Amino acid sequence: MESKWIKTKMPGIRYRLHPTRKHGVQQDKYFTLTYWHEGKTRTEALGWGSEGMTVEKAAELMAEIKANRRTGTGPDTLAEKKRLALEAKQEAEAERQRFESEKAAVEQAESDRVRLESETVFDAVFTRYCESKSDKKSLHDEQTLVRLWVQPVIGSKRLQDITPFDVERIKKSMLKAGRAPRSVQYAFAVIRQIFNYSKDRNIFSGESPTKSVKLKKFDNKRMRFLSPDEAQSLLDEIKKHSMTAYRMSLLSLYTGMRLGEICKLTWSCIDLQNNRIIIFDPKNDENRTAFMVPIVYQMFSEMEMGEPGSLVFPSKVNGGIVFMSKTFNRAVDKLGFNAGITDRRQKVVFHSLRHGTASHLRMSGADLTTIQSILGHKSIVSTARYSKVDDEHVKKAMNRLQDAMNPVKAEVIPLTGPAD
Repeated sequence: MESKWIKTKMPGIRYRLHPTRKHGVQQDKYFTLTYWHEGKTRTEALGWGSEGMTVEKAAELMAEIKANRRTGTGPDTLAEKKRLALEAKQEAEAERQRFESEKAAVEQAESDRVRLESETVFDAVFTRYCESKSDKKSLHDEQTLVRLWVQPVIGSKRLQDITPFDVERIKKSMLKAGRAPRSVQYAFAVIRQIFNYSKDRNIFSGESPTKSVKLKKFDNKRMRFLSPDEAQSLLDEIKKHSMTAYRMSLLSLYTGMRLGEICKLTWSCIDLQNNRIIIFDPKNDENRTAFMVPIVYQMFSEMEMGEPGSLVFPSKVNGGIVFMSKTFNRAVDKLGFNAGITDRRQKVVFHSLRHGTASHLRMSGADLTTIQSILGHKSIVSTARYSKVDDEHVKKAMNRLQDAMNPVKAEVIPLTGPAD
């Protein structure tokens, strides 16, 4: 049964006691407010004493409502006051949420900007490019080229901030250091690949800055090859110091194989029964066969064969050979093959052995299609350079030129008689 309402000393304010609940030492009190509003008696709940309501607070509310009614401003009922207070609270909460949302959006935008900026830095993009091209055969060469020449100039720059002027600086530094124009061209190609990679992944939009930088056209083809006597002298000199370097050099000279192809040979590729070498995954991606001449067959026959999957020419340090032994260059220097030569196209390098294979094949009468097959050229255009090695029709034409410029003159018979 509900307790009776008890009036207070303040007009219109009364309360009733909770039957069991205490507030302090006294029973908890529930307050209400009663007043005349628009011709009617209006009673509104104020709340429990345990919730903070007191006679004094109730009196303040009553006074506020009467004052608002008298002045015509503000809520004229407690319900209206509560409604406005709730709306104000809800609006404040909505404003707070808008502020927090806008703040979060600004912070996210800044975070995205920083992330995008970091993602477009050349070094970061190049790292991602390398990860995506981990099986690319030329990746190691590209990484070396970028580390030595590209990163010092543009490594820390965002792609959108890299200009043709930066690319010009790369070109200038490479040429000043004596790098061949072909190496500069290769550097440009790598930079262009990085920008294309970025465009494909929506990291960057626009053109590569290499597009506006021009390179002079040049013929980078090596023309020097060793005569039979020079080749034998070189092999003899190398053999004195390294059997591995000797065997690799002999193999290149008599098969035309590239250094990379020789370094990757495993014993499963050596077929002594059929006198052939299987070359897997060469530069042009088309597997081919190299046939053994007797001297190559004898070389492999004298070697101790390893397991099918083991390298024919393993490195003593890390398993696989990547660069040709310095023994080769020391032998070339000792024999003086490069003495006084400054044009790199005329210098003897390991690749000159492969070049010699093709050149001597051509001079011995082999046609270009056969040479293309032996060397593993993807296009006959690469092989066409050897058409000039033994171009008899050119030699004959030049001899005819001499005949035309120096025709045979009539024989002049000298006078032997006395002068007049």
